[in-house]
Amino acid sequence: MRILGALAISVWAVAAASSSQVKLNQAQIKLDTELQWGTYRPNLYFGTRPRLPDSLLSGLMWFGLDDQRNWQSIRHSCELGDNLGEYGYSRHNGRDFGEQTMRDGDQGVEIKSEFVKKVGENGGSWAVRFTGRTLNEYTQGVALMYYFGLEGNGTMSMKIDEGVAKMTGKTDDLGRFNIRIVPSADNEHPPVPSSLRNIPGILTGQRISGIAIKAPKSDIWRAKDLFQKELLTSARAKASAIIKHTGSNNLSAGSLLFGLDNAGLDKRGKNLFFTQMMVHGEFSFDVIYECTDKSAQIDGNDIADIASERREAFDRRFEATFGLREKGFDEDHIEMARNALSSLVGGIGFFHGSSLVSNESKPEYGEGDSMDKPQLSKPYSLFTATPSRPFFPRGFLWDEGFHQLVLGQWDSGISMEIIRSWFNTMDSNGWIAREQILGEEARSKVPEEFQVQYPNFANPPTLLFAIEKIADLYRFKGAANVGNYFDYLEGSDDNETTISNSIDGPDTMRQSLPELAQYSSRLLNYFQTTQAGSRPMPENEEDASPAVRGYRWQGRTMDHTLTSGIDDYPRARPPSTNELHVDLFAWITYMVSINAKLESIVDGRTSVSASQPSEIDAQLESHIRILDEIHWNENKKMYCDVTAKVREDYDELEDDEETAHVRVFVCHKGYISLFPMLLGLVPPESEKLGHILDMIENPKELWTDYGLRSLSKSDKSYGKGENYWRGPIWLNINYLVLSSLNRNYVSVSGPHQQQAQRIYSSLRSNLITNVFSQYQSTRFFWEQYNPKDGSGQGTHPFTGWTTLILPIMAESY
Repeated sequence: MRILGALAISVWAVAAASSSQVKLNQAQIKLDTELQWGTYRPNLYFGTRPRLPDSLLSGLMWFGLDDQRNWQSIRHSCELGDNLGEYGYSRHNGRDFGEQTMRDGDQGVEIKSEFVKKVGENGGSWAVRFTGRTLNEYTQGVALMYYFGLEGNGTMSMKIDEGVAKMTGKTDDLGRFNIRIVPSADNEHPPVPSSLRNIPGILTGQRISGIAIKAPKSDIWRAKDLFQKELLTSARAKASAIIKHTGSNNLSAGSLLFGLDNAGLDKRGKNLFFTQMMVHGEFSFDVIYECTDKSAQIDGNDIADIASERREAFDRRFEATFGLREKGFDEDHIEMARNALSSLVGGIGFFHGSSLVSNESKPEYGEGDSMDKPQLSKPYSLFTATPSRPFFPRGFLWDEGFHQLVLGQWDSGISMEIIRSWFNTMDSNGWIAREQILGEEARSKVPEEFQVQYPNFANPPTLLFAIEKIADLYRFKGAANVGNYFDYLEGSDDNETTISNSIDGPDTMRQSLPELAQYSSRLLNYFQTTQAGSRPMPENEEDASPAVRGYRWQGRTMDHTLTSGIDDYPRARPPSTNELHVDLFAWITYMVSINAKLESIVDGRTSVSASQPSEIDAQLESHIRILDEIHWNENKKMYCDVTAKVREDYDELEDDEETAHVRVFVCHKGYISLFPMLLGLVPPESEKLGHILDMIENPKELWTDYGLRSLSKSDKSYGKGENYWRGPIWLNINYLVLSSLNRNYVSVSGPHQQQAQRIYSSLRSNLITNVFSQYQSTRFFWEQYNPKDGSGQGTHPFTGWTTLILPIMAESY
């Protein structure tokens, strides 16, 4: 296959440059402004930051006052151990509106946040209204804190004036800004015994108070730890004052012990500012950040109206995009689907920092592992969705392509920003680190043994899913009809429509596709170079073919192939450099097809009829033929991994060393053996497809009433060991099954069409029923589901690829 090189693409791009490039640049500036501020700290229950490195961070914290030990369990970052009964966005459009409810039974409070934004200079202005109540059985109330901190250069100051916290500041990137934190006049302060109301040095009954400290810029993300340190020092002093005043050790009034005393507000040079409100019963407060652009200013009296308008617009646009009501889903199902989308969008974050990267390839299993100490990379940024706010609050390459299958349908502008951000992390060899652990805050969530990224460790190229959609739209529908999908930069003033209604569809498409083609070509070259396996050995001495190479995932251990994404799925034991992995060959074949599609578009061969044979088809047929030759096991009627073993009759003295090994199939029915079908590489008329469908539909193999098992129930490794991908049901692979059935087999005449339709309908129904049932009973989306009873398991909320339940419901693959 002739891969389009970087030089050819660059020449094409220069030739295509025109006034549309100017328009494209203007649209990019507009998009950058619209997306500058957001809820881009998904690891927090609520936090904001701009898409700028070393800038202004903010966040919410709280703790209950009934138990004096609660200050040690301040809520800030999302943690499984916090046991919140519910949190996650119920609506979030990704641009200027988001709302969520956080219900914390252990700390005795329920909090709702409503985030709104107005676009203007330097990213515009934003506000968030927090409303809530303390739970009935709690009598002392709750302490609510909101803070701002400067990670980089700039100045800030704060004062408390007439029950309002007011901050002013300036940075080079944000310009001048003003902040107001405004508690409602109706907020009720926790009760304080009359005997404790006039203790010298202890303020009581304040509507809002605060402190300001000077912290190392690199430690602003540790706001909770720094606050706890200040709080403990202050509480000890107050406890001594109470004991001295009352002569008693009765320190039951938590609002006295843990209230702030406005320390440091009159000092210059502070960069971390905390405000605090002690409340009991129903409460409300607003946080308003304003740039100097008067057209973007936000009046606190308008927050409710703005939120209401955008809530209604969100709901209309949601139905217009996914059509669930039209498909007959009831309000409860629609609410679940809306929450799935919103929680995925609300999990988008901006990360900046250095990553631990090895300059050397990690040795193979069984080889020596003496390596130079990994080094911190130069700091860089990533804009990405995240799989799970409490457990995986960072970018994962394997996951991100699945995220974009949902986001791309909702807001192609945000989706393409994320895709380009990921591709911008690619090195000169085409490598993208599979896990993006940027900065100390991100590393604090990751065990040390998993922090280092190795340049020979690949990951499934799922970002190409979104690019394939774009390429297919262009090839089969023509440039004039893809503006609404691909013209992502312009944005729309009408929130009820898909945000991306064109500026100049064909020109924008032609300007952007060469860039995507270049990335795709470099990615394919990286895979073919670094993941190449040995020449497959014949099954016996008489079989001299194939004379081609297969591929193997680097990074094997005895029980894991983390690089494949299917971590503990059984492979050859022990690991060997002679292994060839069927899923990797399928991925590379898929990459070849995407590169060919992009090349045909860039070369001007765009309007391809589905009925016309093409160069793409010929290239694909060649790779599929090799795939079958290496990996299809005719005896077991399935695709398998391959390894090699020494021939039993091999004689070291008499025989040629090159003939010492013979090929051995490593067959485990499950997700791995489905990959050729998942990626559309098995022709609809193929007898192999029938065997694959039989395996899928067999309850003794993969079929359950809740979705497809990851490993066959008949496999000796089923449910054993870590049992991560050895039985549990995963939504991403089930989605790929449905998508491939729908696109490649249900609507195409062939001997297996009826079986494909039957499986598609039943599997889709089972998945929707089970995910909905688990969501209704737990209020969470789960990492995986139990194959025996369908119960959610693993981390939660898992609002990454489990949100694929939305396009499954909408049948928009």
